[in-house]
Amino acid sequence: MENTTNSRECMLRVTDIHKRFGDLQVLSGISFEVHQGEVLAIIGPSGSGKSTMLRCLNRLETIDRGSIEIAGQYLAKDDGQGARYVDSEFARRLCTHMGMVFQQFNLFPHMTVLENLIEAPVHVRIRPREEAVEEAERLLSKVGLLSKRDVYPARLSGGQQQRVAIARALAMKPDIILFDEPTSALDPELTVEVLRTMRDLAEEHMTMVVVTHEMAFAREVANEVIFMSDGVIVEQGEPEEIFTRPREERTRAFLRSMLK
Repeated sequence: MENTTNSRECMLRVTDIHKRFGDLQVLSGISFEVHQGEVLAIIGPSGSGKSTMLRCLNRLETIDRGSIEIAGQYLAKDDGQGARYVDSEFARRLCTHMGMVFQQFNLFPHMTVLENLIEAPVHVRIRPREEAVEEAERLLSKVGLLSKRDVYPARLSGGQQQRVAIARALAMKPDIILFDEPTSALDPELTVEVLRTMRDLAEEHMTMVVVTHEMAFAREVANEVIFMSDGVIVEQGEPEEIFTRPREERTRAFLRSMLK
């Protein structure tokens, strides 16, 4: 996808973040920016820290050092002694700028598809139920699942569940959506359904950060690609650079392994 101009608002700025679990250093000095309407794809081998990094962005995990800014406001800022977070209430409000779609669909099994979509808008955003239902139906139509509004998740295919999860994230009207390998639990046929929905969002200029093993998606849809390995960014650039002219041997070896 053609690169967007950096004159657009910076929606997410990550600066020199570090994360350790006990003696295991998982992230070491990760920095990047994502501007409004851009799609950032993050690729790399399993265990490279991609999912941990994504979870740090909305405080599902906390960082040890570095800074995270969301829409120009700090979630965490390094004061020289380590990362210091804003107070919990402000952090919660700030994190509502971001939606997240997980590897596993995480739908509430005891709720219908519609109830899954309106739960957070009604109880977190305090929107009128009628308004939330109207928006939920619009989003279900958008992902091609309006006919499933009164069905429980167990009656849906994996691809349908993931598309409902995307609609649920959109129901909170986020500025950014984070995707953590959203197709990894799906077979190829169902993967196509989900990637089509994500492509549509990209065409509508939704700001997205996507951890993925889908190389074709990263190459064709992303504005920028980051290759991570062993908790560091080995290489980043426009998709054409990363996929056709990678500078680093680790990047070249990874891409060869993915294309076998």
